[in-house]
This record gives sequence, structure tokens and C-alpha cells, in this order.
Amino acid sequence: MTWNPKSINGKSVAGSDVVTADEMPGDSGVEGVSYESFGYDPSGYEVYEEAYHGHAVSSCDGCGNCDQCTIRRSARRFWVRAEYLLWSLDGMDLPPLVTTSPDGTDPEDTGVLGQAGTTTLFGNNSVLDSMRSGLRVTLGWSDDNCGNGFELSGMGIFSDEETYQSNRGLLARPVFDTGAGAESSMLIAHPDFLSGSVNIQAENELASFEFNRRHSLSSIRGQRVDFLLGYRYGSLEEMLRIDQSSEYTAAQGPIISGTTVDLFDQFEAENQFHGAQIGLQLQRCSGATTWDAHAKIAFGVNRAETTIAGQTTNTVPGGGSSTFAGGLLAQSTNIGTYDDSSFMVLPEIGLNLTTQVHRDMKLSIGYSMMVWSDVVRVDDAIDRNVSQFPPEAPKGTNQPAYDMTTSSFIAHGLNIGATFQF
Repeated sequence: MTWNPKSINGKSVAGSDVVTADEMPGDSGVEGVSYESFGYDPSGYEVYEEAYHGHAVSSCDGCGNCDQCTIRRSARRFWVRAEYLLWSLDGMDLPPLVTTSPDGTDPEDTGVLGQAGTTTLFGNNSVLDSMRSGLRVTLGWSDDNCGNGFELSGMGIFSDEETYQSNRGLLARPVFDTGAGAESSMLIAHPDFLSGSVNIQAENELASFEFNRRHSLSSIRGQRVDFLLGYRYGSLEEMLRIDQSSEYTAAQGPIISGTTVDLFDQFEAENQFHGAQIGLQLQRCSGATTWDAHAKIAFGVNRAETTIAGQTTNTVPGGGSSTFAGGLLAQSTNIGTYDDSSFMVLPEIGLNLTTQVHRDMKLSIGYSMMVWSDVVRVDDAIDRNVSQFPPEAPKGTNQPAYDMTTSSFIAHGLNIGATFQF
């Protein structure tokens, strides 16, 4: 073991002198020794920041490898870190869901993609991909003088939503009519005979929990490498709901004036991951500042579930109401709950800069990225192809349909936190 003593028995020792454990006088010949610290561990396993004054130490207190030891408080150390997260999640890539057309457009051409003047009001882009807030709390403790120990961490990216509402005079929902083999639309509002509105709500949220054993692989002056082994849980949830309401202001064939049509389509995707995790963490110290880089990867099973629901209610003045399952993009051909469990990997990387601002407090700023290899997404559950319009019975290609598919998902962003030791 190598020491950098400042003084021995009250005599000053030059900073460039190096004294090994074999060269140290025996306990009976040394009344005290003062030496410099080599830094501190940003994970919370604190090394003395001031010079230590005490009796000479001739062993590593059972660490098993003297070259890996640093001088630590004799008492066990606990620490807690709270971080504010400013992250971005992979957005939902939605197809065109609501369209409009210029005044004077014929009903059969209103909102039809490819027609002159058709404008997409909602969809045909990515939603819920902007930066949002979150929180991560980590609790750690060491069980020996070498900084080996455990850490427990939980994080969540707060639920965010995007909404859209419109009651324009010309509104439609674009679809591809498989029977006609061409683009078509379902009217929500048209000044000739129909008034109506549409409301859309999209939501998603992310959460994760992990428990790791930390073991030191290498610890030399100013640098430390730890091996992490543990368990990881992850949760990713998404939802999209489309509500529309229309009222006939003029009779249309058998449909009398005053008849209302209310329907909704709803898509939900839920992922629950459980797996074993391994990782490495590199910490490099320079004075009161530490760079910390980590890489983790979890291997396990993701239980994925997709739920598709829809309903239509027709109300005829003086004739009561009738309700049946199915809307426009959620019909009897695809309504239901679909679930599957499959192997998945969940890697995470991160880089943090930490500075000691007080004996028991540190501040940090960093960047993290998490990747889910195979998850179900709401946008994968939407099928714009329709072979019938409600309340028609399924026919032809029996669409919309759903075939459970998975895709990757990325979440990343900034972390700003404070660590407290006690």
C-alpha cells in the first residue's frame, strides 16, 4: 500500500516523498501520522477531504486488496440523491386523424387525403416528444471501508398529454376504403346537413426502478471502477382516445333531422419489464470535481398489452338510442385486448459532473439515455384501412385489423441533482 504522508511524529515530510507500508515505523514508534486524501467517491462513499490525523494504519480492514483501498470514515455511510429530470420521450408517430377542406367542398370530397385543398388538422406527425419534467431518487449505503455496498433507485417521467378540439364547419376523419380501393373520409361536420365536433387526447408516461449491488473492481489515486449487479423494473404506458359527436341538421335519406351520432376510438399500450442488470461505473476525481460515466444493460422479459376499444351511439328524436361496439378505427374486427411476453434488453448510459460544495453535500449535472428494444406502441395499433363504416357489419378485408408488433423506444435528457451524505 502506498502513502503520501504530510508528517510523521510531528516531522514534516516532503510531498514528493513516498512511504510504503513496509517502511512505516511500527505502532510503538509512531504517535501519529497526517496524510493527504486522494479524492472522494461521487456515489456517496466519502473519502476524507481534510487531512486525517491519527494513528498509523497498517492494514486495509479486510478489503482483501490493499491497492484498492482508500481512507474512509470508519462508520458506515449512507447517502441519498434527488435529481430533477428534463427528458424527452420518443413521440407517437400518428397518421392523419382529422382533416378539413375549403368552404364549398362537396361532402364526398371533404377531408379526403389527396383532394385539392385538404388540410390535416391533427396527426401526420409526432406528438408527445417535447421535453418534460421528471424525478429520480437514489438511496445508497456502503457495507465496508472500500465502498462496496448497495443502491436503490426509482425514477419517473411525469405523465404528459396533448389534446386537440375542433368544431369547424367542415370536419372529417380520413381513412382508406379497402372496398373502393381509394382514400375516403367519415364526415364529422358539413354546413349542408351536419354539425359536429371532435376531441382527441394522447398521453404517455415512463417509470423505472432498480436495485444494485456495487463492487469495486479498481481504485487508484483519483480513479475508481465499480461493477454493478442487480434487478431492474420498467413501465411504459401510452393512450390515445378520439371522441366525435355529430348532429344531422337536415334529413339524409332514412336519417331524419336531429339524429345524433356519438362515437369514440381508444387505443392503449402498456409495457411492464422485469430483468437482471449488470453495469460498470467509472469515476474520475480532480480536487472537488468528479466525472462519472456509467453503462448498464438489463436482460429480461417484457409483458406487453394492447387494448383497443370503440363504441357508437345513435339517437333518433322520439325513437330512443341504440349503442353498439365499434367506432371508426376501432371496430369489431380489431377491438379487444392483446398481450404477449417476450425477451427484451434495456440499456442505459449516462455521464455526470459532480462537485463537492459542502462536507456532506454535492451538486451534479449530467445526461442519461435509456433504450427499450421491443415495446408495443399506440401508433403501431392504428390501422387506417377500413372495409366498412359503422354501423355496417364486417365485410371484405375485415379491417381495421391489428397484428401485435413491437418497436424500439428511446428516452433521454438532462439530470440536475443534489446528494446528501449522513
